[in-house]
Parts: sequence; C-alpha cells; structure tokens
Amino acid sequence: MPFGLPWSEQFIEELSDKELRDEYVADQVRSRIALSIRALRDQRGLSQAEMGCLLGKPQSVVSRLENPDYGKESLQTLLEVAAALDLPLLVEFPEWDDWFRRIRGLSKSELRRQSFDADLLIARAQNARESSTNGSVPRLERAVGSGAYSSAQSQPQDSVGSTDSIDVTNWAATL
Repeated sequence: MPFGLPWSEQFIEELSDKELRDEYVADQVRSRIALSIRALRDQRGLSQAEMGCLLGKPQSVVSRLENPDYGKESLQTLLEVAAALDLPLLVEFPEWDDWFRRIRGLSKSELRRQSFDADLLIARAQNARESSTNGSVPRLERAVGSGAYSSAQSQPQDSVGSTDSIDVTNWAATL
C-alpha cells in the first residue's frame, strides 16, 4: 500500500470492475450505517428497546437498522435516527480518494459523536470569530420560499435561484 494512502494499486485494479465496485460501495455503506447506529446507541447506554422508544418504533426495527446485511434504510428513517440521537445527518457524493479515507475508520471510538451542545458550538463560533483574519462569518443560505437552508460564507456566492443570506449566529430568529 502506498505510504499515506488507504488503498493499494492492486485493490484499485480489482475495483476497475464496475459490478464489483458497486457491490463493494454498497457493502461498505450498509456496514458503516449499521455499525454507526449501534456504536451511537451503545455510546449513550441505550438498549435496542430504549432506542426504539426514542424512534417511536419497535425494538425489531432497531435490530434491523443495526444489521449490516439489511441495507433498506430510507433517508427518512436515517433522519429520524439522527434526530433521536440529536445529531446531524450528512449524505454526500465524495470524490473516490476522499471516500476511501473516510470509510476506513469503523472502530467504536472513530464512530463516537457528541449530541448537539449549544454552549460548546457558541464557544467555538466565538473563538473562530476572534481568531479569524479575514472577517468571514459563517452563514446559512435559504432558498427564497423553500424554507431549506444550506451552509455558506458571508461572501457573495454564485448560485442558481434566489437566496436570503442569514448569519449562522442569528439564523434561528428568522425561522
């Protein structure tokens, strides 16, 4: 394996087969989702039944969600899990080299996540603002009329459609 890379030339050659590559990606994503849900539930000291109560679903649903072979979770179900754990959910389509780097860590310690902590996030925002050299303030962009928000910087952004720019530190007041 090349120094610093989580893959070898031989591994990449094997993944040149599209069918094998698609199966590998699906297997890795299913495993990561299932193991993440299990690790986060364990981190919080919850049983499957208790997690089911948080989700408003029976224990058997939590068991399926934690099974890497199940793989039929909907985006809505993942959003419900994230909300129950007070965590954000990120679904994206990364570049291959980034995906390989990010997918390789599956230990419980690497899957630990902290629930929303306003005091901690505000302190980090204040520290970032104080140490910022360019004066850029993180902002949220809201598509006019859609109610949907996305992250942006305070500088003008090229985008399709009209957006309202909202300072992250005050965005909740605009909802």
